[in-house]
Amino acid sequence: MVLKKVRKLWDVETFLQKAEREYIKVPAFQRGKVWNIKKCSEAIYSLITIGLPDLVLLEREGYLYLLDGLQRFRAIKDFINNEYPIKLDPNISHLMEDLAQTLEGKYFKDLPPDIQNAILNAELGAVVYSGINHFEVAREIFTRINYKPTPLSQQELLYVLTFDGEKSLLLRELGEKLTPKGLKGFGILARLNADYLLLEEGIGESSFRFSKYYDWLYSQLVKVFKRWSVKEIEELTLGGMEFISLLKEEGIDVVKAPYWVEVVAFLLKEAKQSGLDPAEYWKEMGQERLKQLQQNPRWIKHLLQRNKQKPKALRERFEILNEVFSKAYSETP
Repeated sequence: MVLKKVRKLWDVETFLQKAEREYIKVPAFQRGKVWNIKKCSEAIYSLITIGLPDLVLLEREGYLYLLDGLQRFRAIKDFINNEYPIKLDPNISHLMEDLAQTLEGKYFKDLPPDIQNAILNAELGAVVYSGINHFEVAREIFTRINYKPTPLSQQELLYVLTFDGEKSLLLRELGEKLTPKGLKGFGILARLNADYLLLEEGIGESSFRFSKYYDWLYSQLVKVFKRWSVKEIEELTLGGMEFISLLKEEGIDVVKAPYWVEVVAFLLKEAKQSGLDPAEYWKEMGQERLKQLQQNPRWIKHLLQRNKQKPKALRERFEILNEVFSKAYSETP
């Protein structure tokens, strides 16, 4: 057996015509449809901007079998067949804003002719294997391509989506001093900055109008990087890390229990208002605040909740901390 590999290039319309003529087949071991509308929509946006990764095909007995790229292929085919409207993910940047606005909410049939043509004429690359007599080899290729992929963690995704050069690198570097595991330290410090910005802005009804915690954290961190200088972020973060260290001496590990980051934000806020550095504030007021918090019935009950990153839980946490620290922070300026 001599396994051959070549790269071919088709436009979308030609590739779909081959599929319609059943020249392209889907092996029975392939998964069903798993992408949601947002993933499919992002594939369409990528198709006509940066392009999509190559498909992987097996040429055998006069047919092409699709080994990798089935979700991409279905996203394209279903969109052109008007089976779903575009719904782009607001948490991903779209540098071609005009294009994103034109696509949003539209079925293929509703798009301007030039955009329809751009989709139909977009290039689809493919790596094509041939020279295989036994279909078992095709299964092996499929298995190796898809062998235990490692998805991005939420922290890694947050880092990529909000990356802002020196500011992001600073939080990553300091975060690795908290924990070298992945980008968990970056995620904790990003959360600290986001919490502190919320206290600076004032907590109001609009602060908690989000469906997912990481949606909120992403939007907050983008605002942090836009508003604050590297020096301001560094000063705030180093102060927060000092409080994290002080809490650890009290048996509270913020790395293992990140919901304590909100407490750190309130400690920082009150220390700043008191004109004290973290060590001075801790001796004069911080330890007493911690004692009051740990004796608060609502806080004790809150700690028993399983998922503390739901929007409702975050709101409740801020309400409890306001109660313990100062209700002045809840007033929107």
